[in-house]
Amino acid sequence: MKNKGLSTDSVPADYLLGDAFQRVLRSLRPVRLEPGDVLLTQGEPSDAAYYLEAGSVGAYAQTAYGPIPLAILDAPRLIGEIGALADLPRTASIKVVSAAVLYRIDRALLRDIGHKTPSLFLSVITQLGRQIDAVNKAIGLYTNALSALEEREFDERILEDLRNPPVQLMDFSATFQRFADQILDKRRKQEELASAAVIQQSLLPNADVGEELRSRIDVCGAMRPAHDVGGDFYDYFMLDSDRIAFAIGDVCGKGLPASLFMAVVVTVLRIAAREEDTVAAAMARANATLCRGNAGSMFATVFFCVLDMRTGVLEYCNCGQSAPLLLSVPSRPVYLTATGIPLGLFKERPPLMAKVKIGIGESLVLYTDGVTEAMNEHREQFGETRLLEEATTKSGRGAAAMVEGIFLAVDKFSNSVNQTDDITCVVVSPLRKA
Repeated sequence: MKNKGLSTDSVPADYLLGDAFQRVLRSLRPVRLEPGDVLLTQGEPSDAAYYLEAGSVGAYAQTAYGPIPLAILDAPRLIGEIGALADLPRTASIKVVSAAVLYRIDRALLRDIGHKTPSLFLSVITQLGRQIDAVNKAIGLYTNALSALEEREFDERILEDLRNPPVQLMDFSATFQRFADQILDKRRKQEELASAAVIQQSLLPNADVGEELRSRIDVCGAMRPAHDVGGDFYDYFMLDSDRIAFAIGDVCGKGLPASLFMAVVVTVLRIAAREEDTVAAAMARANATLCRGNAGSMFATVFFCVLDMRTGVLEYCNCGQSAPLLLSVPSRPVYLTATGIPLGLFKERPPLMAKVKIGIGESLVLYTDGVTEAMNEHREQFGETRLLEEATTKSGRGAAAMVEGIFLAVDKFSNSVNQTDDITCVVVSPLRKA
C-alpha cells in the first residue's frame, strides 16, 4: 500500500527538479540503507530532512502498546521536512522497507532551498492541511465507532464508513474493519441477551398465584438484574391445595453462564420439590443433581421453604443465602440463618432443615445480597439495618407495598451509583387460616 495513511502522496516534482534543490543534492553524499534499518525515531530532535531518491520506507507511530503502521512512502520524496523546518520532535519513526538511497539535508540547507524555491513551503503547508484533515476524519470515525459499540441503537451508515474508509485512511482499514466486526458481534450478543432475558423472565412466577389463594396468602416478588440477564431468581408454586413452596437464590457469576445455570437450578428445585416428601429431601436431591456433571464448578446460594397454610408451619433450608426476616410487629425480628452450604458444591453435604411458625399478619421477607450490599457514592452498603427499618415501616401494608418500598429505599440510598448486582426481593404474608 503506497503513500496512504496520515501521510500524503509524493511531494510535487517542481522544486525537486529545481536548480536550488539539485545543487544541494550534488553537494551531498548518498546514504544507502537496507530493509529493516531505522532512519528516524519518534521523539528525536528534527535537525534535518531526508530526500528519498530510491526505495521505500514505512512510517510508524510508537505507542505504549507497540508500533502502529501509518504509511508506506515511495521515492522520490522528502521525509521529515515539516519537523525540520518547524524544529519539532519527530512525530513518527521511519524504517526502511526496500533498499533505499537517501540524502540528509540539514535544517539550514532546507530553509535555504525554501527561500529560493517557495513551492517547497507551499508543499509543506498543503501536506500539513492534508494530515490535519486525515486526523480529523480518523478521530471522527473512531469516535462514531466507539459510540456504536456503547449504544444499542446507532446509525447504520457507520458500518459502511468503517468498511470503506476515506483514501487517506486506508492504512487503517484493518482496524476499522475490526471495529465493524465488533459492533456486529455486540449486536448479535445483545440479541442473544434479549432472548435470554425473555426466557429468564418466563421462569419467574406469575404474580397471580390464583384466585383461590388471594384470601389466604399475600405474596409478591420482584427481580431487577444489574445487566440484561442475571443470576438471581425467585419462585413460588403450589405443591397441593394447602402447601406452597417458595425459593430465592443467587447463582455465582454474571451474564449468560449465570442465567443458564439459574434456569437449571429453578428447574431442578421445582422437580425435586414436587417429587420429594420433605424440604430436606428435596434440597438433598437438588444438590446431588447440581453436583453431578458440574464441570464449570458453578454453585447457587438458595433459600427454599414450604409453608403449610393450614398450620402456619414453615419448613426451610437456607443454603448460604442472605437470612430472610420474619417480622411480627412489635416482636423482635427472627432471622432464618444458614442451615447448609450453597448447592452444587459437595454432594455428600446436603443441607439441614429447620422449622418456624408464621402467624396471621406476620411477614417473611426474602432477599438477595444485591439489596443489602447496594452501595452509595461513599461506598457505604445499604445493609441489614436499613432493610429492617424499611420492611418494618411498610409492614402491614401488603406484600407489594413492602417489595416496592424496599426497592425504592435501595434506589434512594444508592442515588446515582450504578447497580452492580442483581436485586431480588419476595414478601410472604399469611392472611388467614384455611
